[in-house]
Amino acid sequence: MNISTDQVSREIPKIKINFPKSKGFHITATIICILIILGLYYFNLPVLSPRFSSFYVMITLTLLLVARSYLPAPLKKSLVGISFISIVAMILFWLLYQPIFRSESYRDLLGKVNETQFQTLVSPIDLNQIPIVDPDFASSLAEKKLGEDFALGSRVVLGHPTRQMVRNHLYFAIPLLHSGFFKWLTNQDNGTPGYILVSATDPQDIRFIRTIGSSEIHLKYQPNSFWNQNLKRRIYMSGIRNVGIGDFTFELDEDFHPWWTVTIYDHKIGLLGADAIGTAIVNPETGDVKYYDIRNTPVWVDRIQPAYFVMNQLDYWGQYIHGFWNTIFGKRDMLMTTMGYNIIYGTDNKCYIYTGMTSVGSDEGAVGFMLVNTRDKETHFYKISGATETAAMQSAEGKVQNFKYSATFPILLNISEVPTFFMTLKDSAGLVKMFAMVSVKDFSLVGVGESVKQARDAYINALSMQRNTNVSMSGNQRIILESTVTRIGTDVKNGRTFFYIIVADKPNVVFVINTDLSDFLPVTNIGDPVRMEYLSVTDPTVNLISFKNLRLQK
Repeated sequence: MNISTDQVSREIPKIKINFPKSKGFHITATIICILIILGLYYFNLPVLSPRFSSFYVMITLTLLLVARSYLPAPLKKSLVGISFISIVAMILFWLLYQPIFRSESYRDLLGKVNETQFQTLVSPIDLNQIPIVDPDFASSLAEKKLGEDFALGSRVVLGHPTRQMVRNHLYFAIPLLHSGFFKWLTNQDNGTPGYILVSATDPQDIRFIRTIGSSEIHLKYQPNSFWNQNLKRRIYMSGIRNVGIGDFTFELDEDFHPWWTVTIYDHKIGLLGADAIGTAIVNPETGDVKYYDIRNTPVWVDRIQPAYFVMNQLDYWGQYIHGFWNTIFGKRDMLMTTMGYNIIYGTDNKCYIYTGMTSVGSDEGAVGFMLVNTRDKETHFYKISGATETAAMQSAEGKVQNFKYSATFPILLNISEVPTFFMTLKDSAGLVKMFAMVSVKDFSLVGVGESVKQARDAYINALSMQRNTNVSMSGNQRIILESTVTRIGTDVKNGRTFFYIIVADKPNVVFVINTDLSDFLPVTNIGDPVRMEYLSVTDPTVNLISFKNLRLQK
């Protein structure tokens, strides 16, 4: 009889060997799961609030890890089921609060928008206080300063420069941060030695601040530190766990002492709609953390509202003006922010986020601009049709196209009561070579010069040449003055002759005009009666927009 191999294999019973897991194995597995859970919380720092998606993710991971530990089988199944429900709840919660259902809530995130006059927020500025140093240039200057200490340059890197007002002067404060884990490990006891201070108005004013008074500065708690010295972890471990932590800003108080000012925020629309609710101020040397709501934050703190929060909320405000469906069908009256923003200081040294607003689909035309207070988010909308920042930059570059200079993102200024874009013109090496001013109303009106004053004079002259149309656009007051010339002089700039006149009724004011506006200037003498027209300004030097010699002209 022949018996096949298949028949034999069916005759032999299969033997299954179970290796019993010891009690020690289950204890070890449970310990490993607990360590993983603790590690997830320590490194991820989840927000322990149902208004944040990290809350649901961490619940799910925690339950799944617990289910892998030594527990009865029915309880494990229950934990897996609860973790699944947690993820489903997060997804549903996220979907239900999308703009398609809550467009009005998104639009209202910004709060009340005040339509206001430009002059009430941005006062005429002293030419010596115009910020001619931008963040990139400030970083470059700070790098050179840091390079003077060769040993230190290998251990630290520069942080993000923060423009701020300290004792009525604009500075960039740039912290020194650890360059990596091993550098932190070596220097964790002492931290990094201070910060670099760069004047925003004078590129020659660069200071390495290592001490304040007799005390050395040691920045131990910073974003580039690790373990318990990490800035975010320090704030989290201080008890701020049920709200969001973000936007770490290096700021100085009025005594030039450094602090980290960190935005504390919450979600106002389900899991979405981030909005600042306060600040955590951290001493970078001791790690002390103090929490303040917006109203009680110390007055030296310039920024509470992160720029990316504000820019998103401005877009929501412009996008959902007529609800969600208007964004798909019709797009009636929709606005959006222009490409970029800047930080400016207005009246009473208040700090504002500036950005232009343009109609959806518009390339170069702006309908106005927004000024948003960086502390309390008070928002002002100034309606004026004109150029976007990009168009103004291109116009300034076109004025000096033979040099191939590139323009920086503009700052909004008040020049003779006229909204004006100010920017620096840099060469390919990033060095500032010239300055430019461009009218917001008409970006063809440009003034450039090798100094701020030269740029201002050229710009005012361009405005004067268009006096019948553009000069009065912001509601500034025209003043007509009749008086007698007491002094007159000339100066030649870039091939053009400028006359400087002092009259009897304004002995402390110098009036400036060039021959393009009057052929009678070269024959005007001391003692001649004149009629002059200019814009209401507070500067000691005033550019005229018209001139008439009453003795020679009838």
